[in-house]
Amino acid sequence: MHPGPYNPPPGAYPPPGPYGHNAPRYGHPGGGSRRGGCSCLKWYCCCCCCLFITVVLFLAAIVITLIIIKPQVPKYNIDDFAVKTFNITPDFSLKSHIVVTVKADNPNKYIEFEYGHAKQPTDNFVKVMYSNVELCSGAIPDFTQPKSNVTMMNIDLKGDLKKDDWAEGSGESLADKLKNNDKIPLVVSTKLPVRIKIGSAEIDNEPTVISLNCTMNVKNFGTGKKVEISDTKYEVGLYVNKKFVKLNGFKFF
Repeated sequence: MHPGPYNPPPGAYPPPGPYGHNAPRYGHPGGGSRRGGCSCLKWYCCCCCCLFITVVLFLAAIVITLIIIKPQVPKYNIDDFAVKTFNITPDFSLKSHIVVTVKADNPNKYIEFEYGHAKQPTDNFVKVMYSNVELCSGAIPDFTQPKSNVTMMNIDLKGDLKKDDWAEGSGESLADKLKNNDKIPLVVSTKLPVRIKIGSAEIDNEPTVISLNCTMNVKNFGTGKKVEISDTKYEVGLYVNKKFVKLNGFKFF
């Protein structure tokens, strides 16, 4: 008998079951792998949903925190400029002692600022410059400014210049302005490390270094005199990863 549609060759089908019935056949080859792929897809979708919900909740928590805390940028201003000693000799040697009073206004109800504690000495200084010559310098003392607080910082600046320390003609120029009581253009350059604290939590272990440069004209500049300050202009920026970033659009004063 020849094999055909109704006479399959031996071994074409599995042997019959216990009661003469063939075992049922389900699906087709590879069906099990498709069911496994579906399970993996469900697990992947579940992970994506969980991640999305976590991100949304995290962002919502940040927004709610900012709404409650209402962070504000602190304001800084040079309030006083007291000349304790400023003696320039005919050979242009100069000994100076100036006390600069900086007003720091923290308007935040929930945020404190921790000043100082610089890791590098170059991250904490105040300098008074004339024609790119450093007349005197000092550092801001370490302190913590409480919430909703105005603090007056008195910073001692001292200098000792010799004739060779001056740029060409700058010593003579300053001496003439002092003699004639003319306006003297000065630059007060400041770098100050600051840490932000909300309650007992410190936002960042690494302090943010604030750069503040103030250009001004001073008159009546001399030992024991009441200095007149005018034409002040401020430039504020941050040092992020040792790179200077100028802050535009913020009113600090």
